[in-house]
Amino acid sequence: MVETTFAALLMILLGTLVRRAGIVRRADGRILVQLTLYVFMPALVLKIFVGAHLHWDLILVPVVAFLVTAALAPVGLLAARALRLSRAATGAVIICIAIANTGFFGLPLIAASGGQYSLPVALMYDALGTGILIWTFTPVVASFFGEGHIDDRISIRSSLRGLLLPPMWALITGLVLTLVGVHELPSLINLPVNFLAAALLPVVMLYAGIELDVSGIARHWRAITAVSVGRLLVGPFVGFAIGGLLGFRGDALDTITVLGGMPSGMMVLVLGSHYRLPTDLLAGCVAVTTVLSLVTLPIITVVLH
Repeated sequence: MVETTFAALLMILLGTLVRRAGIVRRADGRILVQLTLYVFMPALVLKIFVGAHLHWDLILVPVVAFLVTAALAPVGLLAARALRLSRAATGAVIICIAIANTGFFGLPLIAASGGQYSLPVALMYDALGTGILIWTFTPVVASFFGEGHIDDRISIRSSLRGLLLPPMWALITGLVLTLVGVHELPSLINLPVNFLAAALLPVVMLYAGIELDVSGIARHWRAITAVSVGRLLVGPFVGFAIGGLLGFRGDALDTITVLGGMPSGMMVLVLGSHYRLPTDLLAGCVAVTTVLSLVTLPIITVVLH
């Protein structure tokens, strides 16, 4: 994980440099998002699940994700109350602490870190845990503290699309193939799948660098500090505690702990902005926790091992 996070930092810096040099624009990042969702992520999901050794305790992994979010949401509320933040800023702090970037950031990092983590656990945590929370918990909280509405049509359409994106279909396909006894893809398919899966980490890190926005950090430094502590330090502790209580051990528990310490999810910026939460605060939380996680995640890894 130490080497992987250092490589990720260099790729994020490269993404920032090419944007500042005018080679790409922030708007161009949408292309990388589309490629990630429709090409690279499905390839990695399929690679993970075809031939994977599946256990019944994987069913409990999304439960861990739900409980971690349920535990961290009050932390965000208490931090906002202590800082006497506005109603909208309170909503931003809650969702930035409660929702982690376990998909775009966590999954490729773990996949690139070798065999010390459980990829099926990481995938179940993200797809059936964080993935569902993004489209349910986040709109409810953001609409309550912002100026949007829970029954907003844009949110409903986005939710349906989010649950039916290609990574979910790749997960279902991988599960079906594994359950019927297919333990390896044909070589003509396996080779391009491996190449595409390997491209996920650099593409996502470049995207993070291109999108990196620090404009709101000075104005919201106290709230961002609170989010960073809650997301990067309290998060992994809560994940470790809940995972341990539910009986996870070894690589599975290490994976849950590391996922608990991932930075704030990028989708909280999208959905939070839609419900008129302060965009500069959301962007600052995502940017700072993303960069700081490249320091805290290796420390968590050293503590676990």
